[in-house]
Amino acid sequence: MRSNNRRATAAFAVVAAASIAAFANAQGQADAKATAVVADMRNALGGEQKIAALKTLSLRADYRREAGAMAGGGAGGGQFIMMTGPGGGHGGPDGGPQMTGKIEIDLELPERYLRSDVGTGGFALTRTEGFEGSRPFMEITGNSPGMRIMADSPAADPTRSKLALKRSNAELARMMLGLVGSTQPNFPVTYVHAGIAESPDGKADMIDVSGPEDFKVRLYVDAESHLPLMLTYMEAEPRIMTRSFTRNGGGAAAGGPAGPRTVTSGGGHTVAGRGEAPELTPEQRAELDKARKEAEATPPKMIEYTLFFSDYKKVDGLSMPHRIARGTGNKTVEEWDITSYKVNPAFKTDRFKVGS
Repeated sequence: MRSNNRRATAAFAVVAAASIAAFANAQGQADAKATAVVADMRNALGGEQKIAALKTLSLRADYRREAGAMAGGGAGGGQFIMMTGPGGGHGGPDGGPQMTGKIEIDLELPERYLRSDVGTGGFALTRTEGFEGSRPFMEITGNSPGMRIMADSPAADPTRSKLALKRSNAELARMMLGLVGSTQPNFPVTYVHAGIAESPDGKADMIDVSGPEDFKVRLYVDAESHLPLMLTYMEAEPRIMTRSFTRNGGGAAAGGPAGPRTVTSGGGHTVAGRGEAPELTPEQRAELDKARKEAEATPPKMIEYTLFFSDYKKVDGLSMPHRIARGTGNKTVEEWDITSYKVNPAFKTDRFKVGS
């Protein structure tokens, strides 16, 4: 299998069909085969000595994302988007097909992780989240003058804190499988060989990876290069709703004047856009809060995502993917072009103190 995302996407239907039919190996044989495949994969990625020496890592990338696809691995545990005001515009789900920006990821093993998603264009946000030990954090700021952000800190609610930590750990574990062929040290997983998948581009070993908090992915390892090719996982689909308000505080009639536009995610943030009446009235806030709670009370639809790793290049003795893409079915919804890696950089002491 080659590292072209378009070809891999086209071949995915064949691979998926093969994966369903191939899961017939005996448990003991599968585990032994998985151990061998994982060993070959880690050797192709740089070898055990190089991987063991990796203590810190920085990644920088430019991204393109389908509007409404949400940052992170899927919908992030049931996130949804809400917009007020007709039209949406400026990069919202109905305002354009694509969003762009930059990704910054810093990692200090075993238990510090930070991801910053810096959007560009109108109505763009900078969302920084991750964890320091057992403390999850999230901070959201607007990138446009006049934009206001109201964010629910994970620290404010034990349930929200647990979900945020679970989401960030799962996101990091999926990325680590493509970078070093294993998850972070404090996130133990098991590997089971699930058969051989075939596509027009070649063959791949399928490895079922299971871990804490019901973590499950299927990893595809190129049978020729032994490099991670892609993985599949189930995640909640983003839900999109709209709300419109007039400048005097009422609901907007069709074609009537609109007040501020607002984007709300189940991950806990509300964004009020610029306008003549940027402040929401108590009634409007109550309506938005009610709509969000109703959406959060409804179980989200789960869909399968595919994470592609390609364009591997040597970085300080390690083979690192320089393109990462995410898709659903045969459609790519997000692509990263990785501009730089730094292996074992030194971080400032307050780098992971976001929100503390």
